[in-house]
Amino acid sequence: MTVRAIRQALTEYQSALAPWLQEETVDAQKVLAVLKARDALHTALSQHPTPGIYTLEDIQGLDQQLKKQAARMADLLDFEAYRQSFPKASGQWWWSLDELGGDPRDRYDWLFKGLTIGGWTLSLALLVDISGRFLLGGAGVAGLSAVALSSLLTLIKARNDLSEASRQGFERVLAKFFPGYWHEKVKFASTTVLAAALFAFWLALPAISIRYNQRGQLAQIEGNLGAAEQNYNLAISLNPDNVNAHYNLGTLYEDIQELEKAETQYLIAIRGGLPEAYNNLARLYLQPPKPNLPKAIVLLNQGLKLADDQESFPEVLYTLYKNLGWARLQQARYSEAESALATAVAISEKPDAQYITHPASAHCLLAQTLDAQEQLGSIQAWQRCCQLGDSANPDEDAWLLQARDRLAKAGFDFNQSCQATAIAIP
Repeated sequence: MTVRAIRQALTEYQSALAPWLQEETVDAQKVLAVLKARDALHTALSQHPTPGIYTLEDIQGLDQQLKKQAARMADLLDFEAYRQSFPKASGQWWWSLDELGGDPRDRYDWLFKGLTIGGWTLSLALLVDISGRFLLGGAGVAGLSAVALSSLLTLIKARNDLSEASRQGFERVLAKFFPGYWHEKVKFASTTVLAAALFAFWLALPAISIRYNQRGQLAQIEGNLGAAEQNYNLAISLNPDNVNAHYNLGTLYEDIQELEKAETQYLIAIRGGLPEAYNNLARLYLQPPKPNLPKAIVLLNQGLKLADDQESFPEVLYTLYKNLGWARLQQARYSEAESALATAVAISEKPDAQYITHPASAHCLLAQTLDAQEQLGSIQAWQRCCQLGDSANPDEDAWLLQARDRLAKAGFDFNQSCQATAIAIP
């Protein structure tokens, strides 16, 4: 091989590069033409190892120009596929232009790799937290389906990023649709989408908790206490700060006479500033045989202040005043009891008080208070007690017996007295 052959190979190499330097339209075939020309020059040089100085300078200059076109060529040609089909010697660097790292669009790949790892780590953390909340609360079919789907997506993504075999397979898929310099960015984007979806799901947990609380209320109204308890527990698991779910669970436990559990739920609801929780916990402390009157009164006064500040519904104010009057009655502080009970009665008789569930209670307690002070007005209070009373309520059932005895003692027929007409006091 003569120097003439080297110069001829160099000329062909220069001609193959010309379209790239002149901004002409190029394609994969023109990439291969450059690579083939460089192979021919490599062969010529290997057979004539001592070219002249000017030839060396020309070769170096053309090689530098070739390297500058690496990104464009990598976009047009799958270098990896050609390397696998036609193995090249380690010195034939031009067949590895896609790995030179000279593309400025790849200079932040290290950052995208780190962010990708951080993204799926966040996804796994969110998945663990979400799954733990659903499973702790006893998730139903819908909850388990959501957990299973998010778990599957997260684990598949983590496996693709971390497993060598899966990573290589994913790389081959990416190579079919995206240029090489986009691969890390696409990985980061897919991880970000997954993390964002899980984060949005995590942010939605309080709203989902509200929904489960509503389902629990509906089940409790329908008498399905088991389903109600499960829904309340799941609502609390998804959002421990859902004070309404704690309160409703407390009412359920109170209904089935698990009073210690009810007390625990009411105490938690109190921390959320729920006046109804103050009232219900105070009512527990008023129950015989060992009522804790000081605690009950403190809670009721605090609840009344909160109810006034929050402009609570009439039914909330009614129960607070009624129970405060009940506590004062048990303390034999009749004047204060009468004032609180009269306020409760007045609230129950307002047009907007249609949601008060036990309006008879205030009348029954007021009647007892007036009797204790030997006031004649107690007869009308006993009449209202028996007119509105509900024997399904344990407290009112006992007070209805008192009303029967008191009205009989006063010379009135109980059944007739419980009609909606007023009693004439002799």
